[in-house]
Amino acid sequence: MYREYGLCFEPGFEDDLADVGRTYARALFLVAEDEGGLVATAAACNHGGVRLVRRMYVAPRARRVGLGRTLLRACMAWGPWVRTELWSDVRFREAHALYRSEGFTAGPCRILADPDRSVERHFAHAGRGVAGTPPRLAP
Repeated sequence: MYREYGLCFEPGFEDDLADVGRTYARALFLVAEDEGGLVATAAACNHGGVRLVRRMYVAPRARRVGLGRTLLRACMAWGPWVRTELWSDVRFREAHALYRSEGFTAGPCRILADPDRSVERHFAHAGRGVAGTPPRLAP
């Protein structure tokens, strides 16, 4: 994602990726791979009683086959929370169309203190989403 959008990877700002196992030990962290390696990630965690979706990304070579929708639905099925929220860079227009098609409402924007001064839009979903067990996406 950083290469695709020309963004800086800032270790101090991306602390959750330094130790994914520890950071997401009480959360859901999904990865999808193909023969070429990692193609997608998504995470869901409890953030003050709200399901927060994070690290949602699908590589260009794996787009338009439903993988992003599958990952998003798996995140929405995780945990007991009714409300789901996420923040998404304003450049990720295709992802925003996916979120809207799944019932998310776009909200305000914020400017991050990262090296790129990224602008993100808030999305919220007040329903339960898709019930069920998250699919197994990787062995």
